[in-house]
Amino acid sequence: MRLLIVGASGFIGRYLVRRLAGVGGHVVAGTYWSRPPPEDGNFWHRVELTNPAGLESVFNAARPDVVVHLAAIADVGTAEREPERATAVNVTATASIARLSQLHGAKPVFVSTEYVFDGQRGYYREDDAPNPTTHYGRTKWQAEQEVARLASRWNILRTSIVYGWPAPGRRNFAPWLIDRLRSGQPYHPPTDVYRTPVYVDHLVEGIVELVEGDYPGIHHVAGADWVSMYDFAAAIADGFQLDRRLVIPVGQPLEEPPGANPVEPAAESRSLDLLGLDCAKTMQSLGMEFPGLAEGIAAMRASHQSG
Repeated sequence: MRLLIVGASGFIGRYLVRRLAGVGGHVVAGTYWSRPPPEDGNFWHRVELTNPAGLESVFNAARPDVVVHLAAIADVGTAEREPERATAVNVTATASIARLSQLHGAKPVFVSTEYVFDGQRGYYREDDAPNPTTHYGRTKWQAEQEVARLASRWNILRTSIVYGWPAPGRRNFAPWLIDRLRSGQPYHPPTDVYRTPVYVDHLVEGIVELVEGDYPGIHHVAGADWVSMYDFAAAIADGFQLDRRLVIPVGQPLEEPPGANPVEPAAESRSLDLLGLDCAKTMQSLGMEFPGLAEGIAAMRASHQSG
């Protein structure tokens, strides 16, 4: 199978490339823009997503059977400050990718977000009606609609907070919190902001299942546990045997960790307290069991120790 991963040099993309490249019979190509990829034996293409001619050249070279689209402006604050750029990257470029996928007979697998929902209820199912309240969420919902409109066969995969070890020099909530607690600094997470955090390797397994199988439509792949950000931080402290007394619960956010992970922005809005995804239907469809927070943190710790 010939695979094209758009945004392959990002956090999730690096894990996905490594996972797919280890499968016999797959030819993996990836795109990047500002993050040069490693020399790993795969095919890499530097392209600006808002350049339709550049995208067309990549498709002509890669000749993909499946296209996984990960790239986006995924920070809520950036999308609000630069709405035209966010729309160009998140919506217009996604439409171009869906159109080119259809032209080349490829199936697009589009990675979206819980931010397509309004955050008023939480634990959203695949068939719940999107109602985004941020520009970032609106662009991802518009992009979902473009994929469904332009491609005859497609997958949309929504996820939640994704955690794991980033590339050197990159930032991710879990390693940032680990470093903070190890240095004896407290962290003040909210008790009333809920998500379904997922370890990056577990998310990748869901993406791979959609790549290799035939499961049309919208899917939710996130962690099994719907937890507050306080519970998430406390679980990280426990999992890495750090002092959880430094994780001090508050009713409202007092501070934000520096940097967002690639899918889930760190910036929060008080209107987005209750997000998170109910993945039961997707897991049943895919024949998978989605691990909870304890399993994800244990896997993250084990991967660091083995690496």
